[in-house]
Amino acid sequence: DMENRLVPVVVEMENNGFKINRDRLVGIMEDHSTALNEASGVLRDELGNDINPNSPKQLKEALAEKGLELTNTSEQTLKQSGHHLTRCILNYRSAKKQMEQAETILKAIEGDGRIHARFEPTGTNTGRFSSKKPNLQNIGRGKLRTCFIPDKGHRLVVADYSQVELRIAAAIAGEERMIQAYEQGSDLHRQTASIVLGKPVEDISKEDRQLAKAVNFGLLYGQSAKGLVVYAETSYGVKLDIEQARQIRRKFFDEYKHLREWHSQAEKGASSSCEVLSTKLGRKRWLPMEGDVRWQRFTALLNAPVQGGAADVIKTAIIALQEKLPEGAGIVSTVHDELIVEAPLGVAEVVKKIMEDVMIESAVSLYPTVPF
Repeated sequence: DMENRLVPVVVEMENNGFKINRDRLVGIMEDHSTALNEASGVLRDELGNDINPNSPKQLKEALAEKGLELTNTSEQTLKQSGHHLTRCILNYRSAKKQMEQAETILKAIEGDGRIHARFEPTGTNTGRFSSKKPNLQNIGRGKLRTCFIPDKGHRLVVADYSQVELRIAAAIAGEERMIQAYEQGSDLHRQTASIVLGKPVEDISKEDRQLAKAVNFGLLYGQSAKGLVVYAETSYGVKLDIEQARQIRRKFFDEYKHLREWHSQAEKGASSSCEVLSTKLGRKRWLPMEGDVRWQRFTALLNAPVQGGAADVIKTAIIALQEKLPEGAGIVSTVHDELIVEAPLGVAEVVKKIMEDVMIESAVSLYPTVPF
C-alpha cells in the first residue's frame, strides 16, 4: 500500500528534476582534467611510461617489480598497504572517478537545464531507494555538489535524519543505554568512545570519536574483530591492531547487552530454517537458503530490519510531505536518509518547518521508543 502511494510522488520528483549550474560544472571538469593528467603523470614516472593505469594486472606486476607484492589492487588492499606507490594509484583513481562523474552529470542535463534522474523506490533488496541515469545518490561531498542549485527565486531545503540506523537498531534491540543517550541529547559516538577506551566523556578527542563511529556502525551489523580493523582504516582512517579490535568489541557488547542479545538471536536464526523476515510495516526480505550462506543470513537478519525500517521511515515521510508542501515547492531528490525540496524564497522557512515536523513524526510513528 505504501509503495503504491509512493509511485505518483516519485514520478513527480523525477519530473521536477534538479537544476545544474552548467558553467560551474564545466569549470570543475577542467580542474578534474588537470588533476587527472597530473596523477597519471606521477604514476607513469613511478611505474614506467608503458603502464596502463586502468589495468589491475599491469599495476600489480609493476608494483611487484618495485618490491611491493600485493594480492590484488582493490581500494581496500591499496589503502591498507600505506605505501607511497599505492597512494599514487589511489590519487589517480579518485581523480578519474571525479572526472567521470562530472562528465556523466554534464551529459544528463536536459534542455530545461535540469537533470531528470530515475529513482527506483525498491531498487535495493532492503527496500531503500536507488537512483540511475545518472545516480544522484553517490555524489561525493565537495565541488561537484555545488553544481546542484535551486532555480532563480528559489532555495534548496535539505533535511536528513541523524544516525537513523543506529536509532532504529536501538529501538529494535531495546538497547536502553543507547536510547537513554538519545533521550538526554548526548553524543552517542562520544559515549561509545568513552566505553571502549575507558576514558571520561570530556576527555574524548576528535580521533577517539572517529574510532567510535567505526565501532558503532561496524559492530552494529555483526563485524568480527578482523573486519573492524579493515573497516576502521578504510572508512574512517583509524588504525587498530587485531588485539585492540578484540578488546573494543568485547567492551562494546559488555556495555550494550541488548544489542548482544539481538545478535545472538540473529545467529540462531542464521542456523535455523527461517526463510523470510519483515520490517514493522511488513516489508519482506527473503533469506538465502542454498549453499554455505550462514554469514549472509546472519548479516541480513541484522541489517534488513534496520535498513528496511529506515526505508519505511523515509518513504512514510515522503508521502506525508508531498501532501503538505505549499504551492510551488517540490521534492527534487532523496539520498538514503535525506530529502531535498526546492521551494520559492517566500515559503522556504515554512517548508523547513514542515519537513522537520513530518520527518520526525514519520520516524516516531514507526519507532516510538527512541527520539529522532
